[in-house]
Amino acid sequence: MTRTITARERIEMLEEENRQLKDKIAKLTGRNDANVARKVFGLTEAEAAIVMMLVTCGEAEYGQLQASIYTDRHLVELLDPDWAIRSHMKRIRRKTRLHGVDFETVYGMGYRMSDACRAKARAAIAAAGGR
Repeated sequence: MTRTITARERIEMLEEENRQLKDKIAKLTGRNDANVARKVFGLTEAEAAIVMMLVTCGEAEYGQLQASIYTDRHLVELLDPDWAIRSHMKRIRRKTRLHGVDFETVYGMGYRMSDACRAKARAAIAAAGGR
């Protein structure tokens, strides 16, 4: 008799599979921009994931940022996930402004990084990554 997998267990399995695929891609391409961003800007792993989302997409909603750094289990445990994101953003701002990279708060939506700041961040990451 096989055991039925709950939706939560399936989500956790998919999240782990996603992490493993990202690691494989980084190894195959020889590039992991989030790790380089961590070193360039002095970020934590979660902060680097947020910065890379803004650098890649230009803007991100609170829900997208939460999904990029927290599992569903973590979100349930957090009393105020939006507050947690705002705390990350405050620390990220402090660290990235030293490099001339900033972003704006879009109230009721999330955050936006200008094209100029995205280009500056990409250039800093590429230079540190040897590209």
